[in-house]
Amino acid sequence: QGGAAWQTIATSLKNTEARKRNLTSSALYQFRVRPNTTDSSDGNIPFSPPSNQVQALSISPGLARLFPRGGDGAMLLTKNNTAMTSMKLADALAGKVTMLYFSAHWCGPCRQFTPQLANYYNALKKSSNNVEVVFVSLDHDESSFNSYYKSMPWLAVPFDEDDHGNNVREDLQGRFSVNGIPRLVVLNAQGSVVEENAVGKDLNSILIRANSAI
Repeated sequence: QGGAAWQTIATSLKNTEARKRNLTSSALYQFRVRPNTTDSSDGNIPFSPPSNQVQALSISPGLARLFPRGGDGAMLLTKNNTAMTSMKLADALAGKVTMLYFSAHWCGPCRQFTPQLANYYNALKKSSNNVEVVFVSLDHDESSFNSYYKSMPWLAVPFDEDDHGNNVREDLQGRFSVNGIPRLVVLNAQGSVVEENAVGKDLNSILIRANSAI
């Protein structure tokens, strides 16, 4: 990035991929790699030549428009083991098919569907990283939200208002006219709706349609 110092972002690659958060979408980056070995005699193996310049992924305008202020500064919740942490919207969803999961703990059909979706999501993540689920809670209080979210392996919209006083959960509910749950809205990477409600439908075929627009 304009002569900035090299940083180690991963000590090994998983499925030929390494992820780095908090990149600037307008900046250009390069990367280098070298063999990972435990042999002390190989400690001076040089890095590869720098790659061509690449630009960090940014969230599509269509997806950004679904969030207050065009997604500027928007954060999603993720989990590190059991602890909840925040993640920038662009880091979480850039270039991905997004499934917005409107649900609540008080909803019996939701509690039945959530484990099914979790099993599908966990299996999908073993072979693909271009799909993400985001929980949009309709719970009545934060305690219920926290308890229910513990059973989920994906991202979530924070329960509270953001730093600018926007209630993103309620805004998304209004944008998609949610009047019944569970509801699973599938968006392609450009933010266009591919399926209004995928609950009870063939997710594999829906994702094929969503990915065809990427």
